[in-house]
Amino acid sequence: MYVVPEGIDELIVSFLRGDNRAGDRLVAAGPVSLRRLIDALAGRVDPGWNASGAAGERSGREEFEHLDRLQGLLARAFPEALFDAVAHDRTLEPAVMRMLRCVEDSRAVPILERGLRPGSGVRWSALCGLAVHGTAEHTEAVVDCLDDASEPTRSEAFDVLGRLGDVRAIEPLLRRLSADDGHTARRAAEALDRVERRIGGPLAPPVWLELGPRELTTGGAPFGGPWRVMEGLVKRGRTVRDGELLAVLENDYVSTELTAPGPGTVTDVRISVGDEVSDEVVAVVLQARRRIG
Repeated sequence: MYVVPEGIDELIVSFLRGDNRAGDRLVAAGPVSLRRLIDALAGRVDPGWNASGAAGERSGREEFEHLDRLQGLLARAFPEALFDAVAHDRTLEPAVMRMLRCVEDSRAVPILERGLRPGSGVRWSALCGLAVHGTAEHTEAVVDCLDDASEPTRSEAFDVLGRLGDVRAIEPLLRRLSADDGHTARRAAEALDRVERRIGGPLAPPVWLELGPRELTTGGAPFGGPWRVMEGLVKRGRTVRDGELLAVLENDYVSTELTAPGPGTVTDVRISVGDEVSDEVVAVVLQARRRIG
């Protein structure tokens, strides 16, 4: 049993409320800060703050982000304390799962692998860790997560498969290109594109569904005023990938990027570098397509 110095819980609360100086003081207090955080995330103590974000339950974006930062800060500061805790008590593994992406240590891998098991309740956090620590050998276990009941888990699995870039992911991703859910089909296409780039190209010629022309506009300029075209990065006839940068615009207050909303071919470019254009002006026309095989 460890002794909790007076004020640790108050410092955690202060950090979660946005006081970055409290983080320095928690690190100065030593590994006991991390252990107290782990016990709170595991539900073993009630420090007077909401630890629900540990399981990905985003009760509030700001609260979740502060908790996420705190986990990373203390895990990086005290990795030995983290691994000692789970070595002595494996039931703490779900509580530390989100922290493991922040430490460069091979001891994280078997913990993350156990977190991928169906019904673990922390698959999403385990996938976040495997985005850092994973290898091609984890491909099949990650593919299993594509059918998880949780949408964030499925979405993260697509991302991890793209990062791993293993040929064994191609067939499962191809099957999901025809999903009725447009979000699933798009994530599958994005992951498939990344895998194929890693292995040097598709194993067979892709099959595309032509969606027709799509007009991409400059959008609304904050506080009014025209956009200035700072960069124009595409020409007519160019084939672009989903998310590819097409142009950079700015006004007196902000800059913005015009990106491709999906794959396709540029059929018309109606802006040039140096132009001043109004809100919602058509900048690029894209012959859009969606991969279906």
